[in-house]
Amino acid sequence: MKPPSRLGAAAAALLVATTLLVCTLVRSPLPLLPLLPCLPAVTAPSGSGYEPTGLAALADAAVYYATTPTVPQQSRAEIALSLAVLRRRAPARVLVFGLGHDSPLWHALNPGGITVFLEEDPKWYRVVRSRSPFLRAHLVSYRTRLDEADRLLESYRRSPSCVPGAGAGAEPAVRGNAACPLALHDLPPEVYESEWDMIMLDAPKGYFASAPGRMAAIWTATAMARARRGDGDTDVFLHDVDRKVEKAYAEEFLCDRFKVEAAGRLWHFSIPPVSRRENTTTAGDGTRPFC
Repeated sequence: MKPPSRLGAAAAALLVATTLLVCTLVRSPLPLLPLLPCLPAVTAPSGSGYEPTGLAALADAAVYYATTPTVPQQSRAEIALSLAVLRRRAPARVLVFGLGHDSPLWHALNPGGITVFLEEDPKWYRVVRSRSPFLRAHLVSYRTRLDEADRLLESYRRSPSCVPGAGAGAEPAVRGNAACPLALHDLPPEVYESEWDMIMLDAPKGYFASAPGRMAAIWTATAMARARRGDGDTDVFLHDVDRKVEKAYAEEFLCDRFKVEAAGRLWHFSIPPVSRRENTTTAGDGTRPFC
């Protein structure tokens, strides 16, 4: 048998040394050799990466907010409250009072669900729709004025069309209820024909006397939540609770006992339907009839 050549022996020694070195580096706690997993196989057809429901909207929203100086009206902590609910309930039916810089965000955070926006300012409606034509939004009108808030809060109990009766069969209607000044009685039909899992109250305007204020939006959201027939409660979020009217109407209609958490200027309420709670208060007993 012919002995191995010097070149062959050197090659064998180099192979052994390399193997030992690699083993030593792999076992070493020092990050001398970053370990990366094997590349996964890409088997899906080209162009199908954005096909899962809602993924393209999330990508669009990420690019939009990464490249614009405008930011959502709510803080990160406030948005986190709503996001936690959407993570639990999406795909959900979400009704948002108001259009804004954050509208693409709320649309994207509800993948596969239905998100509808209601806006009262015609000029702002056109601006937002021109930037985000994919949003499902409606232009609506209000009958209230902010400087009427105190009078409406004091007088609504004397209007039978505005208060719940005793038991689940006497809830005030929203659709067509023009007799109640707090009822948004002529919204688009799809608003009344859906049961909303989440309602965001961040409009209409409520910072000058002739503005509509959020009185009717709060009453309407409450009435819708009380009349729910499907499973689960209605998650209602009210923004700008540092203002007098928002706080007073939240306490009167959304009720402290249904408030589950808060962050910044945002309160989160979980409103059960009246059919699943004991609620026998009436407008004449001196208590808050919605609570």
